[in-house]
Amino acid sequence: MDIVFVHGWGSGTFMWKDLIDKFPEHNCHMVNLGFIGEENLSVPKGKFIGIGHSLGGLWLLKHYPNQMIGFISISSFTCFYKHIPQHFLSKMKKNVARDVTAQLKDFWSHAGLDQPKGFMNIKPVKLIEGLTWLSKWRADIPPNLPVKALAACNDHIVPKEMTEDIWGNYDIEWIETGGHMIPLTQSEWCLKEIKSFIDAIN
Repeated sequence: MDIVFVHGWGSGTFMWKDLIDKFPEHNCHMVNLGFIGEENLSVPKGKFIGIGHSLGGLWLLKHYPNQMIGFISISSFTCFYKHIPQHFLSKMKKNVARDVTAQLKDFWSHAGLDQPKGFMNIKPVKLIEGLTWLSKWRADIPPNLPVKALAACNDHIVPKEMTEDIWGNYDIEWIETGGHMIPLTQSEWCLKEIKSFIDAIN
């Protein structure tokens, strides 16, 4: 089975460093949206399970809703601008243009994790494009798509109320701490929940 991992805004494929090698029986693919490192948007041609963190979940639902046979939202959403005031995104755009490193450091701090050591190959233009996606995109969930949402109670980027509003009709698994970056801060818990979901689909 193919599994496609997609990171969120302000990060890259390193988001999956503690998870990607834990599925030897599956074909794992990591999309890079091009915010940090080289863009790689390729996904398998056939059906796959999609795992999206933050904006990465919205990206999957917007582009491949009918190709997925299962979807895991990790600190993700179907629409961001409906829940978060637009002026936050406008301010972030200005800050990226002014000092991209400072803006990324501030974002990661707000997300509950210190900035990983020395981001390399940061793409300010793509980061601004990603903020535009957050200000305009929304996605519908196919009616028969199996969905599981993973979230932390202390996520300050995607607050608990937002997660409950979006995913309340689906299976939500909560963890008390971990902030917004739970693929890194709570990787073992995420791994357990992902494997449980995949086993249920198999």
